[in-house]
Amino acid sequence: MMKKFTETKFCTSLLASAALLVTLGGCERMPEKSGIQADKDWRHLFDGKTLQGWTGANGSHVGEAWQVVDGNLVLTAGGAGDIVTAEKFSDFELELEWKISEGGNSGIIYRVAGGNAPVWMSGMEYQVLDNSAFPELEKLSHSAGSVFDLYAPSEDEVKPTGEFNKTRIRVENGRVEHWLNGSMIVSYELWSEDWDTRLANSKFSSYPDFARSESGFIALQDHGDKVWYRNIRIREL
Repeated sequence: MMKKFTETKFCTSLLASAALLVTLGGCERMPEKSGIQADKDWRHLFDGKTLQGWTGANGSHVGEAWQVVDGNLVLTAGGAGDIVTAEKFSDFELELEWKISEGGNSGIIYRVAGGNAPVWMSGMEYQVLDNSAFPELEKLSHSAGSVFDLYAPSEDEVKPTGEFNKTRIRVENGRVEHWLNGSMIVSYELWSEDWDTRLANSKFSSYPDFARSESGFIALQDHGDKVWYRNIRIREL
């Protein structure tokens, strides 16, 4: 009889302990291993202090108007030229935050082939724009978050001028996604029939190297307007 009571009491204690762990788990969860590993995959392309890891276009020196200001990578005035990463990337996920000056224009250009040609002649552009200054754009594929001159965003998610926006660009196995402030606003397949049709009707149709590279640099565009970038990080896929 004593043995049976002890076993019953022991089992009850185990159940009570399990219930307590479940209750506590609702208050504070230990990080999942997959989440920790995924976070380790990310690395910063801008350290918030220096321009290490960046060059001017075609390996030139970074223009003086690109400066680090209060932890931000800032184009303080036009004429400095575009800047590009020192490394090339093929499939990747890129995250960053940006804000643009009133009436401003810039861009994040990816899979840039390099060489002597301007970055926009080979890389696709995620448009950075003060949408409010251009209420009657000729093409919605020129608005913030678009694939410039090729794919318009499905919705206008850009924040008011002077506020930071969060961008994510994902490129994997030919599929590309543009995200803006938590919403996927563009998705497309490189070299698909739809892509070929749009390319043929775009300003890039006469550039044979446009979007042909399967690996390339990432560039931040000098379009002559003040722009801020921060929290730039990437993970290769």
